[in-house]
Amino acid sequence: MGGLDLRWQPMGAPHPRSPRLEGGAEPSFLPSSSSVWTALGRCVPPSMQGNTRRTGIMTDVHRRFLQLLMTHGVLEECDVKRLQKHCYKVHDCNATIEKLEDFINNINSVLESLYIEIKKGVTEDDGRPIYALVNLATTSISKMASDFAENELDLFRKALELIIDSDTGFASSTNILNLVDQLKGKKMRKKEAEHVLQKFVQSKWLIEKEGEFTLHGRAILEMDQYIRETYPDAVKVCNICRSLLIQGQSCETCGIRMHLPCVAKYFQSNSEPHCPHCNDYWPHEVPGRPACWCWFRKVLWNPAETLRRERV
Repeated sequence: MGGLDLRWQPMGAPHPRSPRLEGGAEPSFLPSSSSVWTALGRCVPPSMQGNTRRTGIMTDVHRRFLQLLMTHGVLEECDVKRLQKHCYKVHDCNATIEKLEDFINNINSVLESLYIEIKKGVTEDDGRPIYALVNLATTSISKMASDFAENELDLFRKALELIIDSDTGFASSTNILNLVDQLKGKKMRKKEAEHVLQKFVQSKWLIEKEGEFTLHGRAILEMDQYIRETYPDAVKVCNICRSLLIQGQSCETCGIRMHLPCVAKYFQSNSEPHCPHCNDYWPHEVPGRPACWCWFRKVLWNPAETLRRERV
């Protein structure tokens, strides 16, 4: 199954951790697995297994799907579809596979009373759809306490602040490690801090790219409200989708920002990209277009850039 861990424990048993998430923090934001299964423990007749469409009815197909999603924390849409197909194959191979959106809405209608939800988002760099099980009631960093020590949580908090305050949506490992002397709780050496940062990467709270860190799509989904409330003056929002923006492009004239996938979609049929807010020339490379074309467009359609080059 392409690396997906599809092992399943009996109902009520602790769910296994995926090896990729060892040391991760996914359960800390969620009710315990036992409380979830207690709430979802209604029995469904075998004749209704798999293809039920009644709101709020959970079959073993839904339960297995939910438990495996809890194990992984976050999955891309292609893996979610494969996971759904696998669950039908195990529990009701003769049933018609329900449309994914309806399937997840059915699960969410039951999870609503627990203030948790399977939430859909997209990756900021290339727009790949992802799904994560998030807690709608508690989103603060302190809720990660069951998986991380106080000084580790403070390291995440400081990394988050650097990421939010940056223009690029990234914080260098050097800048993060330089703050270890300011951490609350037990003192931490830089070598230890490097290991903790990797724990955050493994548990899919952070992404590392060439020595710099940004938020994983899972963290953005989970902590959206917390970030908006904690950093109201620094938070950035995409002008197109209105979702939280960590990394993207901005207009040099009016300052509005857009996710890279939103930039690509908005300008896909526009040969002369202009800012959707101020209508000024959009100065960045449009994702999906050749870099040489973007340079040619910049010189040809931006008089100021043409004049600057002539002076040189």
